[in-house]
Amino acid sequence: MTGKKPVIYVRYNIPKKYLNKIKALGATVLFEPWIFGKEEPQVTYDLSECNIVLTLGLIDPLTIQPIAPNLQWVQSMSVGLDALLHKETINSDIIITNTKGCTSIPIAEHTVAMISAFSRGLPTMLRNQHKKIWSNTEIKDLEGSNVGIVGYGEIGKEIAKRCKALGMYVVGCRKRPSNTLDNDPADQVVGLERIDEVIKKADFLILALPSTKETYHFIDKHKLRLLKDSSFLINIGRGNTIVEEDLLQALYSQQIKGAALDVFDIEPLPGDHPFWELDNVIISPHNAYYSPRSMERYMDIFIENLTRFIEGKELLNVVNKELGY
Repeated sequence: MTGKKPVIYVRYNIPKKYLNKIKALGATVLFEPWIFGKEEPQVTYDLSECNIVLTLGLIDPLTIQPIAPNLQWVQSMSVGLDALLHKETINSDIIITNTKGCTSIPIAEHTVAMISAFSRGLPTMLRNQHKKIWSNTEIKDLEGSNVGIVGYGEIGKEIAKRCKALGMYVVGCRKRPSNTLDNDPADQVVGLERIDEVIKKADFLILALPSTKETYHFIDKHKLRLLKDSSFLINIGRGNTIVEEDLLQALYSQQIKGAALDVFDIEPLPGDHPFWELDNVIISPHNAYYSPRSMERYMDIFIENLTRFIEGKELLNVVNKELGY
């Protein structure tokens, strides 16, 4: 873009210091301070001149486009883009960028925390503490354990680095294993055609899959049956990549040892959901991505991309709308 200054509709409650940085680049800011978890507000601005939207990733561009005919670019503050990628949006000229890379380290740290909790029997210890029971728990060595990471991208690499440091054997499973670099932290990176093999060998199966047509209900009862009864499943990708009813049955029957779940089909997880009652499940409220530095990381990418947009340069983290990531 050259000449005319950008008009940005900011649909999230970002701190004032970042709004000032955006304005310092000459942009006009239309600020809708929505807070995640609250009901989404109606658009209260005239967006006829708006060409950029900065959002958490939940707003549907199709609801914006009719009132923002000059919209060129949507920057999502999330990696997941479930609400953005409709057929009409995919076929449009709107550029969508995300915050790929910003959440990789916090999610990796969360994942290793879940692995460590299960390996040392922490859920049982906490229950025993609450009941004032002095009793040993079942312990599992991390060194020499097998980790399978399905959906092996930037997040998977950060998980692999930390698991390798603990002496674990790591296999990444991805759509295009040929893209793997020589210095990749995993011991092996294989294609999805070997997914059954990865599942069978895993002591800890990590799901880091995006939400796409191909990954919808990717993990079902048939794949769960391949896991060892001593194995744990950890999902830090998207809730709809697992058939939840099949996972519940696997947990009820102790077909698998346990699961740590950060994402679900319905969020927030309803209070009457059976997952809450299971002793072999650790639930986190879709916060594996969070860090005190999250906003700083998101805004660093947006400010860099805004500078590039103004200068007519290629943007960072452009999403392949067909693939969904």
